[in-house]
Amino acid sequence: MREFDHSGLLLAEYQGKLFEASTNLNCSTGIFIRRFLHSDLVKKLDHNNPAEIILDVNDGVNSILDQFGDTDYGKVKYSKSAMFWIGYIYRYISYTREVSTKFVISFFSYKQMNDVYYTFHTQDPEWCIRSLLEMNDQTEDIFDNNSRLKSILREKGTY
Repeated sequence: MREFDHSGLLLAEYQGKLFEASTNLNCSTGIFIRRFLHSDLVKKLDHNNPAEIILDVNDGVNSILDQFGDTDYGKVKYSKSAMFWIGYIYRYISYTREVSTKFVISFFSYKQMNDVYYTFHTQDPEWCIRSLLEMNDQTEDIFDNNSRLKSILREKGTY
């Protein structure tokens, strides 16, 4: 596990602001997140190095729009504050657990994150992660590549 340092804070705040800015787009929250997950931007963010990215929210939004175009598909949009928190906590988890954003979202869907927002957004991020893991019947082991590999091998009876 990596310590949440200044670089992590820069990236988490940037991603939070990016998610918050997505509420100004024509598409729904789900469409934005799907596009974000398949964007070149998330690949750069998953390197977790702020020196590799221009930390300008408008550039980030425009890079996603340039890559996928604009659409008015979908109607459900989450609040700006919920989107900031969701973006922030996703990057916090990705940064501290050193896993990809896609991996994080595969365990903690944006819908679940929106559902817990009002209860969780004022809590310490580590408390949020422990609570999310508990809600999903998981442990910190899901973030450990070796533990996941051992689990798969155990299921196949080769370990």
